[in-house]
Amino acid sequence: MLLTRNLVVALIATIISFSTLYIPQPMLPLLAANFDVSAGEAGLLMTAAMLPLAFAPALYGYFLQAIPARLMLTVALSLLALDQLCFYFVDEFWQLIVLRLCQGLLLPAIFTALMTYCASMVPAAMVRRAMGFYIGATILGGFSGRLVGGLFASSFDWRTAFVVMGVMQLLPLILLLKVDADADINFARLDAKGILRVLANRHYRFMFLSLASIFFVFSGILNIIPFHLQDLEPDTTPLVISMLYLGYLIGAPVSFFSESISRWLGDERKGLFLGLAIHAFGLVMLLFVALQGLIVMMFFLAAGFFLIHALLSGLANHLAQEHKGVVNGLYVSIYYFSGALGSWLPGYLYEGLGWKDMILLFMLILGFCAWSISQCRA
Repeated sequence: MLLTRNLVVALIATIISFSTLYIPQPMLPLLAANFDVSAGEAGLLMTAAMLPLAFAPALYGYFLQAIPARLMLTVALSLLALDQLCFYFVDEFWQLIVLRLCQGLLLPAIFTALMTYCASMVPAAMVRRAMGFYIGATILGGFSGRLVGGLFASSFDWRTAFVVMGVMQLLPLILLLKVDADADINFARLDAKGILRVLANRHYRFMFLSLASIFFVFSGILNIIPFHLQDLEPDTTPLVISMLYLGYLIGAPVSFFSESISRWLGDERKGLFLGLAIHAFGLVMLLFVALQGLIVMMFFLAAGFFLIHALLSGLANHLAQEHKGVVNGLYVSIYYFSGALGSWLPGYLYEGLGWKDMILLFMLILGFCAWSISQCRA
């Protein structure tokens, strides 16, 4: 049976941990108003937590491999819960940034240990399916964090949302006591020579450029759309804003069926262009819709992005006859670095250019993404 008790525990912990990463997003306009900061500065709350994930393969691999997964999870989840509870006492914006940066330093260790559990707690023939469940859990966690943030910030106040998330971290800690096996962490370590060997291959370069450009745009929309909605409807609550992210959930089935979609189309490149077309349609339509339309368009944006993400990940692994660990580590680094940049820079673009011109700039970036995809070997 694939869904063993150990795997279920790992998936629950994954959902709750990824919730932590995304909980501030629907509250960004509220936090910006409370602390009198700009949209770009508010976006640093997402950037501070994402940026350490970008550097994790280069910096964390040198000591994580020596630590058992259960010990790593127990310590890191305990510190993460404590960090969340500290939000209750915050009264300066810089304190929020410091706490989010601390979360970002803990999350790479947690995510790595959880991936290890998911991959090692099933028979070898079931690993790909188990990782499919893991990806689905990360997507569900991303939506759950936004929902918890919006719900509790609207019903009580923004501090309550973080405290509730801190208490929720206790659940995987308790469930870890039920796990009857441990696993050694296998963390891909990056070094300069390994990175240069991979980047010497033009196909990897264009795959990474495609990934960086599409995630920069998607991450930027996810961060700026709450501010745009509040500009359209000033009385919008964080709970209503969190509903914008319903479309994020479509990423789970799209990721699961991405391989079938590419086979039906004939090859991965056609699947990548289909994802880009879906994403571009959703992006353009953001210029013409209000609240209900924004919610619908997020389904297109998320479906297009996750189709590209899943296919690029699979293609990178397919082409990696050697240096697979470095390829995957570099993929993760570029993914989170572009996400961190997309969480910060578009805030200033939105303030300086406005919604329409920012969307047009994003379309140009998608054009660059299309060119990069055309250069990839499928």
